[in-house]
Amino acid sequence: MTPNELAEYTTDFIGECQARILGIGAEQYSKGDRQKFEDMPLLDLLQYAREEAQDLAVYAAMLDIRFSRLEGLLRAAGN
Repeated sequence: MTPNELAEYTTDFIGECQARILGIGAEQYSKGDRQKFEDMPLLDLLQYAREEAQDLAVYAAMLDIRFSRLEGLLRAAGN
């Protein structure tokens, strides 16, 4: 992968993030000209952020499980 290809992938990835903000994110978090997080009490925002961080850790563990299985299959196939 060239730097340009990585940059293009990153652009596409961020585009998907933007689509989520404008789609499901807008449905769940938009309050017209403000976002829900802007008016959330700070303690609520901290709790929400911690829950999201925990979700990221769970997704990382799930990916690691799948990567491990894939690695085992590739090793068994002699790759």
